[in-house]
Amino acid sequence: MGNNGSSFKLYVKHLGAAYLIYIILGMFNSLLFKQGIYNFGAFDEVEIKFRLAQTIDIIMFIAVIWASWAQYLVTKTINKNFALVALLFRFGEGLLGFVATIITLAVIAVLKNPEFSTVFQDEQLHTLASIFVKISGSMWDVLLIIMGIGATIFMYLFYVSNYVPKWLVLWGLFTYISMVVYGFSNIVLLNPPQVLSYFMMPGAFFEITFGLWLLIKGINIQPDKNNA
Repeated sequence: MGNNGSSFKLYVKHLGAAYLIYIILGMFNSLLFKQGIYNFGAFDEVEIKFRLAQTIDIIMFIAVIWASWAQYLVTKTINKNFALVALLFRFGEGLLGFVATIITLAVIAVLKNPEFSTVFQDEQLHTLASIFVKISGSMWDVLLIIMGIGATIFMYLFYVSNYVPKWLVLWGLFTYISMVVYGFSNIVLLNPPQVLSYFMMPGAFFEITFGLWLLIKGINIQPDKNNA
């Protein structure tokens, strides 16, 4: 392979660790901190949770960029061009995540700025804060699409490389294609069917399984299949 053997194994460990970090942070954040933080009528009571939730999101997207770079280093020997395209999509996911988080943080500027409270009524401030949250939420739909596309390409490279078992790769392909469909459905459809969200549920378990597999089992290094 093009990579030094020990360096390549290190990239695989980095990829497994990054996968685990960002999915565990995302689940932890959704379950413990994001519940109830958009109750702007009692924002003083949830402000600390709100700030912590956005901080965790920032760390999560740093891990996403880390994972995208590690995944590129692992898959570029299979097809460098495909790996680069996938890297661009997943790197874009991380950048868009940062922007979505910044927009959500605008809620603090709206609700905690004394100058605004002298000009606007509380209901107006709450409405403005809700608008920022909705804009950020729409960006998450786009984020799912570009994440799904990039990760699907990476999974294809894992499929043709035989680095990991086929069943694991097929699970990943289903996971990320579902993300693309779900993201588009939230944009295209006025009221997307709730059942579509259920297809997202196996995704978190896949990423935990995939991350653990790479950390514990590593990958099955085959002879070069470089098509680049």
